[in-house]
Amino acid sequence: MKKPFKAVLIGTGLVLIFLVVSFGALLGYVLHEQHQYKNQPDTHDLSQRTAQLGVDYVTRRPEAGLVIGLYQGDHANISGFGRTSAARNDPPNGQTLFEIGSITKVFTGVTLAKLARDGVVKLTDPIRLYLPPGVVSPQKNGHEITLEQLATHTAGLPRLPPNWDATVTNELNPYLSYTAADLYQSLAQVQLKAEPGKTSDYSNYGFGLLGQLLARKTSLPYETLVQQTVCAPLGLTNTVQHLNPEQQDRLAPGHNPQGRVVPNWDMDVLAGCGALRSNAHDLLTLVSANLETNDTPIDQALAEARKYHFKEFSGGVGLGWQIEEPVDGRVVYWHNGGTGGYYSFIAFDRQNRVGVVILSNYGDAFAGDSTIDQMGREILKLAGKVSWQ
Repeated sequence: MKKPFKAVLIGTGLVLIFLVVSFGALLGYVLHEQHQYKNQPDTHDLSQRTAQLGVDYVTRRPEAGLVIGLYQGDHANISGFGRTSAARNDPPNGQTLFEIGSITKVFTGVTLAKLARDGVVKLTDPIRLYLPPGVVSPQKNGHEITLEQLATHTAGLPRLPPNWDATVTNELNPYLSYTAADLYQSLAQVQLKAEPGKTSDYSNYGFGLLGQLLARKTSLPYETLVQQTVCAPLGLTNTVQHLNPEQQDRLAPGHNPQGRVVPNWDMDVLAGCGALRSNAHDLLTLVSANLETNDTPIDQALAEARKYHFKEFSGGVGLGWQIEEPVDGRVVYWHNGGTGGYYSFIAFDRQNRVGVVILSNYGDAFAGDSTIDQMGREILKLAGKVSWQ
């Protein structure tokens, strides 16, 4: 039985009233948050607040080493907490090396931007142009995957390759045995989760494939490609995949969430998703470069990587960077990284010219512990209003 016309009108009216009230409440909340942040006083105690966060973190993790780096205006501050290793009770510092896990994706994204700027590739190129002959390029609804879609997690690929589990021979070093042959074979097996370009769904698989395709195009190993394309122009001398003996001595050993030392992760063909090691000094240099506006080739590539290449309601994705627009009015570029024994976070806010880097040698990600992310976001927000001392 149909509802009376009058009842339909009343129901529709109530829905509209609810929507108007909800929108007004949301708008009021946003304006309140923006007002609160704009008028936050400078208490000149960011160093003390940061130190307290660092002390609290290592107090709950007796074996941990933690480094917090802050770039504010034109000044960098790096603080170490806990101990570097069981053999070294001194806290880690700006030169101490850590696995940075998925922050590697930022370097892969900037590498893509630089190669596109140089005319070596095009962002819109379908990946079939860079695959070996005979290797299947997945499609959905007749749409092919592009390089840009790999860099924005919009290719429709799952988080890991469909044949990845079968290749794991050491759960403490899970990417070690995954080869190029496995990667190319997986492309014939994978079922895309969505049509390429429609949604952004985080994928280590996609970024690993992107790193491999760029390496293949340039005939350079992934590590060499990133160092020549990104690290050398920025002066980053400690962002590497393979450590020399001196760097190995500066590597803080990784710990699982229970505090036991665990092996480092080694990656072969999927290096582009998480193989790099780095330190706070190098990562703060990357942050500072992203806070500047210059016209060198590497600065142009950094700017391209910061652009929205996929937009959502309150943010989106650049080439490697995750982009958020909190209700307080800022635009935050960020990424984190987690391996079996490490957790890392990097973020910056160009409007307020601030950035933060946090490196830990605890595998918090495998305990579902997002303390490092929360700490990084809190410090970044404070740094836009509160001076170091």
